[in-house]
Amino acid sequence: MAQAQTAMREDVELSFKRFILTESADFASEPAADLFRVNLLGRMLDRYDELIGQQVSPQTAQTRVKREFSDIAQMMRDQDFDLAEDGFTASRWPQLTEEEAAQYIQESDSQLHKTALGTAMCSACVLPLMIGAAFGEMTGSWRGEEFFSLIGLVGMFAMIGLGIFTMTTAAKPKKHETVKKGRYSLSSSVRKKLQQLRTAVEEKARRRRGKGIALLVACVAPIFVGTALDSLLSIYSSAGAIFGVAGMFAMIGLGVYEVVVASGEKKTIAKLLDNEDKR
Repeated sequence: MAQAQTAMREDVELSFKRFILTESADFASEPAADLFRVNLLGRMLDRYDELIGQQVSPQTAQTRVKREFSDIAQMMRDQDFDLAEDGFTASRWPQLTEEEAAQYIQESDSQLHKTALGTAMCSACVLPLMIGAAFGEMTGSWRGEEFFSLIGLVGMFAMIGLGIFTMTTAAKPKKHETVKKGRYSLSSSVRKKLQQLRTAVEEKARRRRGKGIALLVACVAPIFVGTALDSLLSIYSSAGAIFGVAGMFAMIGLGVYEVVVASGEKKTIAKLLDNEDKR
């Protein structure tokens, strides 16, 4: 319970930090402005705790606090903090333009989806074998079973081969090494757009991950459905159950795909922001 509360508190603090950085991205990073941001974070956390003490739900409390502190830019203008120059950088590395950042994200997503697809195909490789076995069971003859089982076996190895091919041919982004080693800088305008995009991507990734986990947890459901159909239709074979096993591997493949994509999507923009921060 204590660990869950600590994790929730960290998530709230991180959310407020991102909000402050996004709203104040147009202002230069100088000691006085940074101190203002730190004090502002403390005030927002105090207000959040006050709302929680009034029995307001955590999500509602976060929304209300952000709404109450939505004039951060105006507050900083009132205190005469310097605006960041659009081309300002304190780094010796060249700036990453908005077009280059967008291209990096697009190329990273392409690599991620190919890797996820290959992983899913390898995870669900038994699917053709089960489909072949089910059709063989429906023929009612040993020759039919042997023929369809061999076809299914070929399909299984074909899926493994295609999965490995898809994973190994997924090209890395052109600026992979540049981003990995942090040999770049971001202007305040590009950083602000990336921070806004990061929030949307993380929400999308949470939904994807939830869908993937749900598919993996419920993957055995098709087996019970197939077995129930065999019993209901009084079929003297286990074709329905075998089709159910095929459905199980299909759900496993889909679940693996969603989980892999979800875990990778939110890392792409995080790399752009965090690697530049580490310099």
